[in-house]
Amino acid sequence: MMQGWRARIGQMRPATAIEGAEEWRSVAPVGVAFADARTIVRRVDNDGLKEMMSQVLEASRQLATAKVDLIVQCGAPGTFLRGPGHDEQVVKEIENETGIKAITMMQAMMEGLKALDAKKIAVATIYSDEVNKQMTSYMEAMGFEIVAMEGLQITDPFEASLHDADSAYRLGRDAFRKAGNADTILISCGTYRSFPIIPYLEMDTGVPVVSSNQATLWHALRSLGLPDEIPNLGKLWRVA
Repeated sequence: MMQGWRARIGQMRPATAIEGAEEWRSVAPVGVAFADARTIVRRVDNDGLKEMMSQVLEASRQLATAKVDLIVQCGAPGTFLRGPGHDEQVVKEIENETGIKAITMMQAMMEGLKALDAKKIAVATIYSDEVNKQMTSYMEAMGFEIVAMEGLQITDPFEASLHDADSAYRLGRDAFRKAGNADTILISCGTYRSFPIIPYLEMDTGVPVVSSNQATLWHALRSLGLPDEIPNLGKLWRVA
């Protein structure tokens, strides 16, 4: 039987890490398979992310040769640093280049928050204050209120892979406690492992949790018309 007989999803991710791709594979629904392409990210800052985004179309062409049904651009800062509207531009460029439907990680996180009717967001990221300020501006322009923002101040992308999932739990909990009135927690970074802690962070805070890898896999499957509900990945998977 062909791999990915229900769906073949192409994911482009930073070359420094395998964590996000492995999180997806660890929970992949039956009949769903992934093809990988990589982009080089030397630093998580404006220059490094600009270099990453210059490689998107080449990565898309690589994924197209695997006859994927969907191409996913992973690496949210690559689009939110350019402001609202850049996700749509990147999607259009990929689709024009390959003829294959595309989504971005940042777009997926925003769709996840909207699906949960989130309004006041406590955000936990690996990023520096400089990058977090730009993420805040992007999300506020999208209509969300950022009530707390906690970052690990990481600029070396490989360093994010050295953090276990419990780091995401602690950072998300700290952001939630700092906020005082958040209705949702967002954990941002596709290299930052989150799958094992999502149900516990939701249970311990009483609010939904959206993470980069969780929301992007959810949006990818829904974009392909697949209704799978993946257990233990949070309240997001229980909305349409």
